[in-house]
Amino acid sequence: MRLRVISLGVLSPELLHKTYMGLAEAQGDDDPPVLLLAQSEAHLSLGAAQSAGAELDRAACAGLGVPVLQRALGGGLVWVDRGQLNYFFIFPKAQAIRRAPELFERIAPWIMALHARFGLQVEARDGHDFWCTGKKISGTGAATIGRSLVLGGSVMLQIDWQKFVDCVAAPSTGFRLWLAEALQDSLWTWSRLLRQVPSAEDIRGAFPGVLESCDVQVTCSSALRPTEQQAVCAAELEEPEWEVPAARRVPAGIKIKAKAFLTERHWPDGACLRIWTESGCFRKVAASAWSECQCRVFTGLSADSQAFTSALQQLAGDAFDLWSARFAEIAIWKD
Repeated sequence: MRLRVISLGVLSPELLHKTYMGLAEAQGDDDPPVLLLAQSEAHLSLGAAQSAGAELDRAACAGLGVPVLQRALGGGLVWVDRGQLNYFFIFPKAQAIRRAPELFERIAPWIMALHARFGLQVEARDGHDFWCTGKKISGTGAATIGRSLVLGGSVMLQIDWQKFVDCVAAPSTGFRLWLAEALQDSLWTWSRLLRQVPSAEDIRGAFPGVLESCDVQVTCSSALRPTEQQAVCAAELEEPEWEVPAARRVPAGIKIKAKAFLTERHWPDGACLRIWTESGCFRKVAASAWSECQCRVFTGLSADSQAFTSALQQLAGDAFDLWSARFAEIAIWKD
C-alpha cells in the first residue's frame, strides 16, 4: 500500500490537534493514507467524551500554566509534552477500514517494527495499546473526522508525570501520591528501557525505512498542501467544559491503563476508601477504619474471592455489610 508521511517538527498544542483534524477534513476518498509525525509543547488532552470540570483541577492547571485542550479522538485524559513523538494515521474511506480496532490492527505491525528498530520488543494488546516487558508503553485513541478514520498515539521517550498528577482532580493528597506511584509502576518510557534514548528526530528519520521494510510505499513531506493548510486553519477545537456538571469517565477516579484503576470516595460519616485495582485484583487499599498495615491484607485478592470476604469480615466485624457495599461501590475492574 501507499502511505504519505508528513513530518512537521514541534507544534503548539492547538496546532497539533488542528493539523490532524484539517488533514482528515481535506482528505479525499481516493487519497493515500497519511501518517502525521509531530511533537508538541506540554499540555493536557481530554478525550472527546470527557469533561474538564470533572477530570481536572482547574486552579492547578491555571497555576502551573498547563493548557487544556479537548481533542476529537477518543480515550481518556492524556499528558503530551516534548518527550513524546506523536503520530496520527489518517485513513480515507476507500481503504475500507471503518472501525478503530481494524485500523489499530493494520498499523500495529508498523509500530512494533519501529520499536524493534531501536531494540525494543513490543506487543499489541486490547485493540489499542502497546506493551513492552510486561508494562504498557503506549496507548492510542481514534475517531472518524470528515470521511476519514484517524488513530493517534505517541512514542513515549521520556516523561515527567508530576504536572499531570498535580492537575488531575483528586479528593486527597494520598490519591495524588498513589497516582504518581501507579503511573511510574504501570507505564514504561524508552528512557527506562534503553541506556541511550534516541531523539525524536532519530525516530522520525527511521520511520519511512521501517514502513518500507513492511512493504509500504512511502512518500515523505515536511509541508502541507495549500488545501490542507486551509483546512487546518478552518478546523475548530471544542472548548473544554469546566462549568456544566458531568461525571468522570471513571467514577470516583481515573484509569491508569487497561484493567487498572485508581478510585477514592469520602462519605458523610467521615469514612473514606481508596482502591487501586489491577488485572482483577486489589493492588492497594487504604481505608479510614483501618491502619495501612491492616489494609495490606487485601493486596492480591479478587473481590469475589472467599479470601477477600474473610479478610473483610475479620477487619470490619459488625460493619461488614457497610464496608462490603463501599468496596463494591467504588472498585472499578474494567471500562
